[in-house]
Amino acid sequence: MSKAKPKGPTPSLIGGTNGRPKRITVQRRSECFRCHEELPAGVDCVAIPKLGGGYSSDRRICNACFILVLAKTAEDLADARKLVPEAAAVAL
Repeated sequence: MSKAKPKGPTPSLIGGTNGRPKRITVQRRSECFRCHEELPAGVDCVAIPKLGGGYSSDRRICNACFILVLAKTAEDLADARKLVPEAAAVAL
């Protein structure tokens, strides 16, 4: 089965209601939240909690999609660093 292209823009870990991602081992068959690739039991994936409701739910993401999420987050951080004056950037 070919990997489906994820719909929508690549999310960032900055802002929003995403919690801290953690690496987990899949206990039973699941699928990637972004590309819907099957994640069989025993495979490592990344779980990103969705916070802000009465209960938090983890969104499981395959390693390939997580690399894209990290790239988008790094891009957003680079844009945010441009907003800091150079004098203050030295202290960072």
